[in-house]
Amino acid sequence: MRVKLVRDDKNSNYKVSLKNIKKEKEFVKLLDDYNIEYKKTEYFKDFFIYNLKNINSKFIMLLQEKASNYIAYIEPMSVYSLPIKIDNIDGEVQVLYPEDNKKYITLGVVDNGVGHIKYLKPWIKKVHSRYLKEDVSATHGTFVSGLALYGDILAGRDIVKNEGFYLLDATVLSATSIEEDELLKNIVLAIEENYKKVKIWNLSLSVKLEIEEDIFSDFGVVLDYIQQKYGVLIFKSGGNGGNFMKKKPKGKLYHGSDSLMSVVVGSVTDEGYASNYSRVGLGPQNTIKPDIASYGGDLSLGEDGEMIMTGVKSFSVNGNIASSSGTSFATARMSSLATIIYQNICKDFDNFSDFDATLIKALIIHSSKNTDKNLKVEEIGFGVPADSQEILSYFNNENIKIISGIMKDKKVIDIDKIFSGYKRNMRIKVTLAYETELDFYQNGEYIKSDIKIRSFSENGKNLIRKFEADIERGEKLELYSNSNVEKKYTLIIEKI
Repeated sequence: MRVKLVRDDKNSNYKVSLKNIKKEKEFVKLLDDYNIEYKKTEYFKDFFIYNLKNINSKFIMLLQEKASNYIAYIEPMSVYSLPIKIDNIDGEVQVLYPEDNKKYITLGVVDNGVGHIKYLKPWIKKVHSRYLKEDVSATHGTFVSGLALYGDILAGRDIVKNEGFYLLDATVLSATSIEEDELLKNIVLAIEENYKKVKIWNLSLSVKLEIEEDIFSDFGVVLDYIQQKYGVLIFKSGGNGGNFMKKKPKGKLYHGSDSLMSVVVGSVTDEGYASNYSRVGLGPQNTIKPDIASYGGDLSLGEDGEMIMTGVKSFSVNGNIASSSGTSFATARMSSLATIIYQNICKDFDNFSDFDATLIKALIIHSSKNTDKNLKVEEIGFGVPADSQEILSYFNNENIKIISGIMKDKKVIDIDKIFSGYKRNMRIKVTLAYETELDFYQNGEYIKSDIKIRSFSENGKNLIRKFEADIERGEKLELYSNSNVEKKYTLIIEKI
């Protein structure tokens, strides 16, 4: 039984998870016997938490005495709020409108609402909300959406090479703060009710708990579950930290940023350094998180101890151009990038039956490069991706082969055949993205059946593998697994 307490032992709400769900009735009786107010939230079958209201260490000690054999952990219930700083600045840009007779896909923006300002209103396809309009602030969601659609225009340079696409406003929190269990349940419901029409989602929200070394967070597990169940792809912000203001080392990624199926995004500065507020990995069990990074604006410590912001540009909820900084906005660029890529290769705009999350992830990560500052994988994962036009050019590049399919225990790739006519040894760059069974209850290995590449990429477990290697003429790539469970994969091989 793992226990974490709030500071000063004041009465607070605590989150409790059971490792033996057969003891649930016994646990509930214990709560009732001591008149403890509680709320149960079930995210999927047999995966639930209890929110115990207004308790302190005295009752937690009682739980340790009477229930430690079936409680997995008890920790403070995290509360999410939006301490966002948005500065209005002068300026105006041209309003973009959908073109007649052009087909667009939709990016789901899971946030605190999207303002119907002139720049965004033409693109808002649908609003999904459980809150009254007057209770929604839409500050953060408006900024995220504006950057996703207008980021390059406002930056005055090509970072993504933006195109228009529709937006789904998935409002999962109001103007006030929200506890983790309610926030996470709202996220699940938003995707559950819209996954047939929205395949790519931007989630620039975090709860302020740092990830663990070996155990995946409830937030991360639930994000993995809904992506696997509903066939969607989530872009998740790594989270911001203020340790630079105290001249302390960066903190670890926040809960949810350990989701293996999500693309987790960190931030870099204009000069190519890792942003001093951008939280760092690795993920649990040495998994690579964040996956990628993009430009999210700069923060610095002034001589008088004040925070100085040189932010990215987007829009405020009142329709003005505005400035802010954070991994939220780096994430918005990357969900925009994925949306544009899929929009250009999509054939089924009615049912989206051709959506392939492994393909989108593989394309983006294959294009990613370190900056000239040679940053650590803990800071930026696989690197900073190329723009949408460069990535889309892969489909017509004779030196790049994209292979997608289903494999069980073994798959052999004959390099001679896919690059016919090469006469000598060559250097290749390879990216593998795959989906497999995950142990959501964490009774054993979280990745239950992984894919490795013999002689080239066999260390550790991760849903992404990437490497460069010299390969001899006639040599083959062998993908292999520890089980014959069917695994969906995309493999990109580039002759360099």
